[in-house]
Amino acid sequence: MSEGLLDDATLAKVEEVLQGACGLTLASSLRRSLEPALSRAALSRNLTETTFLRQLLMREPAAVEAFIEHAVIGETYFFRHPEHLRALASRARLHQGGPFHVWSAGCASGEEPYSIAMALMAAGLGNGGRFRVLATDVSGRALLRAKSAVYSPWSLRRIEPDLEKRFLAPHPGASGQDAQHTVAPEVVRTVDFRRHNLATDAVPSLGFHAIFCRNVLIYFTPELVRAVLARLVGALAPGGLLFVSPAEVPLTNGMGLETLDVDGTPVLRVPLEPWTAGESAVASPRRDTQDAFAAASLRRPTPVPGSLRLEPLRPTPGPMPAYVARTPRPAPVPETPKAQVPTPASRAAQDAGLLTRALEAAHAGHFEEAEALAREAARALSPEAYLLLAMVAESRNDLYAAVEAVRKALYLEPQLALGHATLVALYNRLDRREDAERARQNALRALDGLDDEHPLRGVETTMTAGGLRQALAPRPSQMGWQGAR
Repeated sequence: MSEGLLDDATLAKVEEVLQGACGLTLASSLRRSLEPALSRAALSRNLTETTFLRQLLMREPAAVEAFIEHAVIGETYFFRHPEHLRALASRARLHQGGPFHVWSAGCASGEEPYSIAMALMAAGLGNGGRFRVLATDVSGRALLRAKSAVYSPWSLRRIEPDLEKRFLAPHPGASGQDAQHTVAPEVVRTVDFRRHNLATDAVPSLGFHAIFCRNVLIYFTPELVRAVLARLVGALAPGGLLFVSPAEVPLTNGMGLETLDVDGTPVLRVPLEPWTAGESAVASPRRDTQDAFAAASLRRPTPVPGSLRLEPLRPTPGPMPAYVARTPRPAPVPETPKAQVPTPASRAAQDAGLLTRALEAAHAGHFEEAEALAREAARALSPEAYLLLAMVAESRNDLYAAVEAVRKALYLEPQLALGHATLVALYNRLDRREDAERARQNALRALDGLDDEHPLRGVETTMTAGGLRQALAPRPSQMGWQGAR
């Protein structure tokens, strides 16, 4: 598969298999990951890529399973979207009665559910079984890694030092820059891992006080989004919170959810009582007295007569072409040996392969290898390669090198919105508030004229223009998951 591009007809069949198995629709920014995923899956089955692809298209269960295992594991790290964890901790402190139940749906390799448990323990809920976290994913391979509770510094790159010291310890025998860390046993004991397919399975339980389903819905078709959201909302207790990524908030319109503004962060909540026609969001004092969390300002309540009902969602952009396997034709042998000149398409495929390998090395904690591969890709003047170099530098806490790498990316692509957004986070960590605000304004200008659903260029995860606009909204505090201290 590394030698040729896959035609649209084969791609459509591969996507059909993927959608039927787990509902996944690849976004354009993830297209380049499809080809190496097929290659890795074939290798795991000790098959040639052509043979594996044939089995996959025939929907042989073992081939489909292997492909899912290598195609759906998402990028994640500890304390991602810390504003969500602040809101969760605030709500959990007010909980009375039995244990506070949280579901991490699509937990990937486990950083999210462990972060939830750490946040709740830091909020004072660590004793007497006061909370439980259920973590589910469609990938058995991801769940095995999550259960091992061992992570590289790449996963720890955004966790605050005091929380790292309290809840993580060096893995036995680990040393050096790539040393791994293990999650504290008291945190691991609070998380239950289970295999679950959001696209096809019923909810694992009811009455959750909070559900996290972030960066999952954006991979589903609009019809599946509605079905999954209906199940998630139905699994929440009255007053329960639903956390989705900023890019996914618009997908929840028409689901009968309140939108709370908590420290400048939109948090979705199932009403404590069904909304009635014409009712005001602030008209019921009983709602506030039942749950002090509702004292936060309510925005955009969706009146629903009687019970929750579904309304049509705005369609999301359809899938774009990706790579699929095709056996290349042998090139004719020239009469006189000549130096081969790579075509633009072959150079682009090579650069994409280097970036994919670099990101995989970074995920595994092999930073020297990741940096070397990213630098090789950067020789082709790839802005994404410099963004990856910035991420590697940040993971080893070399913030100045990270800033310099991002500036090189922006020199090549001045309108790279995610580059400007990365500078916002870096400058905040360096306590350069004026520079951070200037970068935020530059990022917003780079988004001018882009539709909310427009996918942005980057190396780490899918982000839309609308999602980044929400993430760049001014907030009272940017000082870590607990806010100003």
